[in-house]
Amino acid sequence: MANKKFSEFTLKTDQANVDALVGYTGTENIQIDPTKVGLRYDLLSGQSAANPLNYEFRLEDNAGGGIDKVTLVAGDNIVLTNLSSVPNVGGVKIDTKRGSVYNINGTFQNLFGGDPGIFGDTCEFGISSIPAADNSSVLIVPQSAKLLSVTVKWISSSPVNIPLGATYKFVLRVMTSTSGATTDTSNYGVVQTFNNMDLTNSDNGTYPFKSEDVTLLNGGAGITIPANTIINFSGEVTQGTIPTSNGEMEVLFAFETNTF
Repeated sequence: MANKKFSEFTLKTDQANVDALVGYTGTENIQIDPTKVGLRYDLLSGQSAANPLNYEFRLEDNAGGGIDKVTLVAGDNIVLTNLSSVPNVGGVKIDTKRGSVYNINGTFQNLFGGDPGIFGDTCEFGISSIPAADNSSVLIVPQSAKLLSVTVKWISSSPVNIPLGATYKFVLRVMTSTSGATTDTSNYGVVQTFNNMDLTNSDNGTYPFKSEDVTLLNGGAGITIPANTIINFSGEVTQGTIPTSNGEMEVLFAFETNTF
């Protein structure tokens, strides 16, 4: 090959059209496969599937003014896949994954102490419970799922009446036995409140719309519901007194499942 200045080299933009990149180390001339430069970064570890590794990337400015970091945590939305047939050797594929999201609707009737209700007011799913005193509606979750959000909306023509000092909370309870009576309060265990949905005097005279991002609850762990769980969703007066009304609220639950 004749001696040439770098500026005289032929420009190539496709690595497939380049046989090798050349350089040197000490007195040794070397050539490098172009596919090994700039395009691929392997994240390798000896971690097992039962003990996944969390990868952390740090970006630091040249002036040393601070560090920004992006953390990739092995979990529900990141899949770390070994691209090699040799265990723990090879490239890592990071794949964002979303399960199937679906919604369930329910209705509160005769709010603030009216029927039906075993803990206060019980959200009814499907058809209304008749007679109300002998029945209590529940929601059956047939597949393992995450509860993403809960939303309620006042749908009556008259605004809500919440006296000063009164508080109305929404509470989710899980049945401890699927064969127990839904009307027996002793058959319910785990309690989850939704504090961003409280009705108070600040809602008086309005038509409230309340929503809770459930994924932020419990320190960011959210709420995971095992398959065949039966839940009761109730509204309860926890402070003061609220006059009974024939007001109604619509309820929407958003779930995500990875079980197909």
